Amino acid sequence: SIKGEGKTLVSSNIASLLSSTQKVILLGADLRNPQIHKILNVDRSTNGLTDILYKGDFTSYKDSLLKYDNLDILLSGTIPPNPGEILSSNLFKEFLSLLEKKYDYIIIDSAPCLLVSDTFEISKYADFTMYIARANYSPNSIVQYINDCFKQEKLKNIKVVLNSIGNSTKYGYKYGYQYGYKYGY
Repeated sequence: SIKGEGKTLVSSNIASLLSSTQKVILLGADLRNPQIHKILNVDRSTNGLTDILYKGDFTSYKDSLLKYDNLDILLSGTIPPNPGEILSSNLFKEFLSLLEKKYDYIIIDSAPCLLVSDTFEISKYADFTMYIARANYSPNSIVQYINDCFKQEKLKNIKVVLNSIGNSTKYGYKYGYQYGYKYGY
């Protein structure tokens, strides 16, 4: 929904886990405020998705990949003036088709969908959308927003992940013993 809910952290961890047994690519598609480079401690100016799409030449995309065993990572690249247009372009669709032939899983780290429409464009090509919310951070009204996205089919096959549960007493389980009486009229 908003910045800071853990979308990049969750997508990076899922990509890493899946890569232990499958060929996986993590695609940086938050073209407005990319964050994967921070997790990897890589320079943000590293070529990536936008640079490949601007060239329109997919033959050299492998030169921009960061490789970790079965996990390939393609950062978002140069921040463009028109992220929505890039993600809704035929070039992006063609690039995803190329990646589908080479990888078992394509994990896409995208922008917050409450702020911009970029993620809605990406969702058209996804098998499912993992919607990340963060305990004691994401607004409660987001539940209705997620329901609306589902009903209006804005996001495909939504799965919700509640992140950072351990940092809250409002969520999770409590163990203990309590004993008492209560009288009322």
